[in-house]
Amino acid sequence: MPRTKSTSQSPRRRKSLLLAIAATILLLTVRVATAMATSSIEGVWSFTGGQIAVESAGNGKFKGIVVQPTKFATCTHPVGQEIWKEITPQPDGSYWGFHQWYKSNEATGACVENPILGPTAWRVMTEPNGSSYLLVCLSSPGAKQPTIPPGSAGVGASYGCERSLLTAPLANSAVGSFKEVVSLPNTKKCFSGRKFKIHIHDSKYDPFKTVVVTLRGHKLKIVHDGSTYVATVNLKGLPPGAFTVKVKAVTFRGNHVSGKRTYHTCAKKPIKSNPKRLT
Repeated sequence: MPRTKSTSQSPRRRKSLLLAIAATILLLTVRVATAMATSSIEGVWSFTGGQIAVESAGNGKFKGIVVQPTKFATCTHPVGQEIWKEITPQPDGSYWGFHQWYKSNEATGACVENPILGPTAWRVMTEPNGSSYLLVCLSSPGAKQPTIPPGSAGVGASYGCERSLLTAPLANSAVGSFKEVVSLPNTKKCFSGRKFKIHIHDSKYDPFKTVVVTLRGHKLKIVHDGSTYVATVNLKGLPPGAFTVKVKAVTFRGNHVSGKRTYHTCAKKPIKSNPKRLT
């Protein structure tokens, strides 16, 4: 019995519908990913004398990492601290999350991290001239969540609000490549009986957390001089041959820089004999 027209087209229609649904899901996924990748809150922002890098936390939320020390109230937040946590987008375009507060140690008076975080709100504000800044409204630990409705200067912040200026886009703030960060001598000439230095330069907005330099598998002593790490390589006394220097570094924002260079010690020149003339 011949198939009817409706039954013969049914599989095609189902396939077309499934393809349309898949395309819609893919488009929405791309749009969400693009929106997250280009969120206006991402960047390096000034904050009470220091710098904070706001970046994706990988779960639809954001975090703020101190990349230059900042003093808030009476305590200094060190480089590498996650000062802003769980920055979550809100339907009105603002963000809610938490600020890391300090409290005084009763015995020593030193600043210690308060385990209770302070509710915080953020909103990227645009000036009439087109420039923008990050408005940060903070409440003390245990207080209610502050808000920044559109067009407002902040509502319900028990501590108050701070303006933060954009220092650098996030894309321009990451650590450079190995060649850009590490200064090494030329490998074309040989080294014997001498020392040379390796310089590893800190990124302004993504400083190093750890730096390791090894020669023949042994760690070398590293001196931190301002924004530069210096390691001294000593090839004196090593036999002729090739020796590899390896550099591995990790930043506070989790970026890695690694590379290696192979150097050669110079072979001793043979001593020329000077026989006496026969008379």
